[in-house]
Amino acid sequence: QMRIVIFILVLYAGFVMGMAGYLYQGNSTAIVFFGVFSLSQLCSPILPAAMVIGQSVAAVRLRKKQVYCVDPQRIMIAGKVQMFCFDKTGTLTREGLEFYGGQCVDSSAGAFEPFESRLPETSTLFQQAVASCHAVTELNGQLIGNPVDIEQFRASKATMDPAPEYLDAVIPSEECTFGKLHVVRRFEFVHARASMSVTVLDEATGTLHVFVKGSFERIKGLSRAQSVPGSYDESCARLAREGCYVLAFAHKTIDVADPAHIKDLTQDELESGCDLLGLLVFKNMLKDDTERAIAELKHGSTRTVMITGDTALTGIYIARQCGMIPTGGRVLLGECKTHEDEIQWMDVDTMEPVKGAVGAHLAELGSDGFPTTELAVNGAAFERLCLTGEID
Repeated sequence: QMRIVIFILVLYAGFVMGMAGYLYQGNSTAIVFFGVFSLSQLCSPILPAAMVIGQSVAAVRLRKKQVYCVDPQRIMIAGKVQMFCFDKTGTLTREGLEFYGGQCVDSSAGAFEPFESRLPETSTLFQQAVASCHAVTELNGQLIGNPVDIEQFRASKATMDPAPEYLDAVIPSEECTFGKLHVVRRFEFVHARASMSVTVLDEATGTLHVFVKGSFERIKGLSRAQSVPGSYDESCARLAREGCYVLAFAHKTIDVADPAHIKDLTQDELESGCDLLGLLVFKNMLKDDTERAIAELKHGSTRTVMITGDTALTGIYIARQCGMIPTGGRVLLGECKTHEDEIQWMDVDTMEPVKGAVGAHLAELGSDGFPTTELAVNGAAFERLCLTGEID
């Protein structure tokens, strides 16, 4: 901004010198004095102070509108912002997820059972998985761990045994029909695998259970094909479109005389051959002021973008809820497995593939000056667009 200010002052000084030459009609003394006066305005020592005062006045005016700026020098830069990128969880939505329910698999029918919003209405194995398949610990009466794991454990209404025989011990709530669960071995969640697993000893029956939890895509790949319902992808996509955070459980039992012997097994050996158990569903609620904040940014011709580690369909749902995507706006989802693959575009409402160049769909503008068609891409597709130069 200082360069622009200096440039304007130079133009002003040149204009004044020209007017002086014209008005004084060749009086060199008057022209020189007027020129010196103009240059002293250009190189005024109070110019930086005037700029600071202007920034301070702007900060005071913003404060009256409940906008607080800890660095007034950034106010001028804020006027140049054309795009604002948001994280989803904890920024657009509330900090924590809320337990929404579960949907178990009927192994005999090879289909999903009805969705249950109350955990006690689900199968015993599913309740055991919810109570034990996590990495939550208790310290001085406070639960420590991943926020999703903590919400999951709270939904089970179980408690931690302060003196476990193995890694951990889970005491079920009174309304549960199973006994105390001992966590014999645990593999923590790893982003590369998108899953975690525990080996649990049921004290009442002496059975060793292996529970695996992770993203619904990952658990589908780990589970035996015959245990996965035909409507699995459709059901997960429907929940994701409703703004739900969907995890899946897989399960198997192992026949080992001594639970200590499972320490000799690798994670892949323990998790192989599992059957799909069901879906664990959480929901992310919008913050009270999110919709208003997005509307104000769009009113100021600032484009809003969401960057999230959640599934694309969940992100699209939240974007529509908060007004980031206008009502009735079309959304095209681009996905590919690696940046070397071609991007497959799909209309998220009709679930039909998009033919032709995507750019042609972005030409139509809405009343807010932005395209009526929005794009959503996964990480590999975004990298592909950057490599091909389709995104600058």
